[in-house]
Amino acid sequence: MIRTVADLLSGILRDELPKLDNAPVKHAPTIGDMYEGLSSELLSRALPDGLGLRVVSGFARDGQGHLSGQLDCMVVRGEGEKLPYTESYVWHVKDIIAVVEVKKNLHSAELRDAFAHLKTVGEIEHSYYQSGDEELDDPDRDMTPSARTFAEMTGRIAWDAEGLTALPFEEEAVFHALLLEQVSAIRVILGMHGFKSELAFRSSMIDYLERNLGNNGFGPTSFPQLIISGGYSLVKTNGRPFMVPLVDGWWPFYFSTPENPLRLLLEFIWTRLDEMYGLGHAFWGEDLEMEVGRALLSFRAGRVDGRAGWQLRVHQADDEALNGIPVAEQWSPEFVGEEEFVLLTRLCQGKEVRFDDPEMLSWLESRGVELNDVLNRLLETRLVASSGRDLRLITKKCQLAILPTGEYVAAENSTGRLDRWISRRIESLRKGASDEGLA
Repeated sequence: MIRTVADLLSGILRDELPKLDNAPVKHAPTIGDMYEGLSSELLSRALPDGLGLRVVSGFARDGQGHLSGQLDCMVVRGEGEKLPYTESYVWHVKDIIAVVEVKKNLHSAELRDAFAHLKTVGEIEHSYYQSGDEELDDPDRDMTPSARTFAEMTGRIAWDAEGLTALPFEEEAVFHALLLEQVSAIRVILGMHGFKSELAFRSSMIDYLERNLGNNGFGPTSFPQLIISGGYSLVKTNGRPFMVPLVDGWWPFYFSTPENPLRLLLEFIWTRLDEMYGLGHAFWGEDLEMEVGRALLSFRAGRVDGRAGWQLRVHQADDEALNGIPVAEQWSPEFVGEEEFVLLTRLCQGKEVRFDDPEMLSWLESRGVELNDVLNRLLETRLVASSGRDLRLITKKCQLAILPTGEYVAAENSTGRLDRWISRRIESLRKGASDEGLA
């Protein structure tokens, strides 16, 4: 369904955008209103019915008298305050799901302006969450999604029944960033037109960051989740929905892509709504294709002269390298060995898998298999993570299967994706066998 809706919105944009581009009006505020109006229309059409959500413009507030800058589009729930004699609203930041800053053209100057403008939303959020006024029993603030993302990224359990576990400084910083990402509004910069190449877009962002090295407000949580410039996008991997494992302590945090930008926008908003309301499996369709990002920025927490901060690494790539990376690839489950299959089966049955279990160690030894090799292969599946001397599932619904070929597979199957993949695989095997028979 997500592809269908994204294609529908793309069709609307393709039909309506030329009308705005060719409008005879030269009055800048009116031109801005037209593009903001089209963006609001697209957002409204993207929201599921029955959730009481709206798209408005106005300001975010924190309950302490602080206001953000004026915001073009806000996806909101609950009730806000309409400003007299205007169509603008003041909305409490806790009820803002997404904020979109709209630009007719997004090039370097507009990128800097929009980036700075959206940071005012982050400042309001920081003020609110530091005030202690937030409702700690709000079901939307369940930290399970962040804990699961962290476990997928690191192979380590960060949150258990006793609270936050002991983590290295670098990983603790990532976990706290993920928590803030979960409760903060999704921030999007939407440029209707923009850079003529992906490389130029990437270069503009790199130049902007190099001009602000050492300045406050340029850590991972300060970046918009999505920046769109015409047909290219810069995307944050905060686990909702896009996740990339840490690499030697570095968080591959931002990637570029020529993927349909409206599909990416839907991915971010629908993932948040799914966490809040539970949208159901139908919204995601078959979900058997995955975006392939072109790495742009990595962050790692560090200390310099006793001060904590973030180190930045830039991933350079020329046009040839970018064009050599596919936009998407087919999803497949994890193919595992027999030992991993047996241990995953134990976990799915609710049984313990402990690193110091004599029976398990003896069984592995009898098969000539090293414990560390099996554990590393299991952690690489991103279906489990370590907690002390235990191995734990981190999925919503882990399921396993033995294919007709005798291969073992395992995957998260809470949306039925594994079932759909197996059906396709069996159909492909049948077709192959039938073709061989005809030959």
